[in-house]
Amino acid sequence: MRIRAGKFLLAFFLLAFCWQLSSADASPEITDERATPAYWVSRHPEGERVLLDEAGVKNVNAALRQHNETLVDLAAMPETITGNEIERRIEAVQALGDFDTASVPSLYKNGAALTAYSYGFARKNCNLASLPQEEHLRYGIVTERANLRLLPEAAGWFESAGDTHYDTLQATALDPAEPVAILADSYDGKFFFVASRYYDGWLAKSSLGLTDRDTWLGYVQPADFAVVTANKKRIAAPGGRSLLFQMGAKIPVRSAESGRLQLRLPGAEAGNLREELVTLPADDTLHHGFLPCTENNFIRQGFRFLGDVYGWGGLDDSVDCSAFVADVYRSMGVEIPRDADQQAKSMPDVTDLSGMSEEERLAALSRCRPGTLLANNTHVMMYLGEDADGTPIVLQSMSSWFSFGSDYGKHYLRKVIASTATFLNASGNPYIDGVHYLGSL
Repeated sequence: MRIRAGKFLLAFFLLAFCWQLSSADASPEITDERATPAYWVSRHPEGERVLLDEAGVKNVNAALRQHNETLVDLAAMPETITGNEIERRIEAVQALGDFDTASVPSLYKNGAALTAYSYGFARKNCNLASLPQEEHLRYGIVTERANLRLLPEAAGWFESAGDTHYDTLQATALDPAEPVAILADSYDGKFFFVASRYYDGWLAKSSLGLTDRDTWLGYVQPADFAVVTANKKRIAAPGGRSLLFQMGAKIPVRSAESGRLQLRLPGAEAGNLREELVTLPADDTLHHGFLPCTENNFIRQGFRFLGDVYGWGGLDDSVDCSAFVADVYRSMGVEIPRDADQQAKSMPDVTDLSGMSEEERLAALSRCRPGTLLANNTHVMMYLGEDADGTPIVLQSMSSWFSFGSDYGKHYLRKVIASTATFLNASGNPYIDGVHYLGSL
C-alpha cells in the first residue's frame, strides 16, 4: 500500500512539475471568457457612470499639457519661432533614437549594414545649417496615414538584417485630418519638420496639404467633428482614395442630419489642402463627438483592438503598447502622451510603486478602476479589474514574452491580448514587480 501510495505521489508531483514547466512556457495570452468585454462590463455595475463631462475632459487635457511638455496646444503656438528653437527641437528628436552623434550606429538598411554615407546624409538632411534666425510657421493637414520620422529618411533602419517590424527611425503614425505646424524643410526638399499634438518629427511633404492659419485652426479646434471609435476604419474618398483612420481620429463635420455625418476629408492639389465631402452614418465605428468617458467605455474600446498585430510606432497599420492606450483614451477626448514612460505618471491620479512589495503593489492595483495604466520605462498596459478568482487582468499590445522552463528564451507574439498582470517579465519575476506607476483619471 505504501509503495503504491508513493508511486502515486511521485506521479502526482511529476505531473505538477511538468504542468509548471508547460505553464511557464505558455504565452501570457488569455483566451477564455475573461478575454471578452461582456465579462468585464458585467463586473462593473457602475461602469456607465460618466467620469468626466466635457468641461472635465478639457480641464484634464490642460493639466496633462502642463505636466508634460510633449503634449502641445497647437492653437497656442506663436506664429513665429526662432532658428535656435527649431534647432533645439530637431536635435531633441535626433536624440530620441541616439542619432545626435556622428558615430554610425550598428543598424541595417535594406538588409545591409548602414553605411557612413547613408547615416551622414540623413543627418545632413536635417538642414540645420540653413535655419534662419526666425521662421514664420506654416500650416498643414495630414492627407493620408503618414509616418512621423526621427530623421528625414523614408527607408527603415533596423537592429538586424532580417527585421522589417522595428524601425528605429519611426516615431509614430499620424491619421488623416491631423493638423501640424511646419517648422523647417529638409535639405533634399522631401520632408517637413513638424510639430503635432504630441510629437515633433519629420513628415513626408507628399502626405500634407498646406493651408492658411484660419483653415488650419478649424482642424485644431473644429466646431463640430466625428471620432473614429473602431480600432481602425477605412473611408473611401473621391478619386478612388482610401483613407485609413485609427481609433480616436477626429474628423471635422460640415453638417449632421438624421444620424448621417457629412465629413470634411482632407486631400491635396499641387501641395495645397483641398477638402472633399463624404457623408457616412454615425454608427459604432464613427461617433458624433467624443464617446462618454466611462469605465465601461475603457473596457469596450480596449477590446476593439483584441487580436490586432503589434505595430511599432504605428507601423503595420496598427498600434504598439503606448499607441493602444492613447487611442482608447482619445476616443473619449483625453489626450495623453505618446510614449509609455510618460503616460501613467502624467495622469491626474498617480501611484508611485517604488519600494513596494509585490503584495502591496497588487493591493494598490486592486483599488484601481478599469482604464488605469500600468507603466514602466518601456511598456504600458491597461487595467480591466480582478477576475472571479481575484487575479488582476490587463489588456496590452505585447511585442514579446519570456519563458523560463523547457523552452527558455524570448518569444515574439506581436499582438493585442488580455493577460494577467503577473505574467513573467524578462527577469523571471511577476510583471507587476517591474511596474513603476499606476495612473488614472
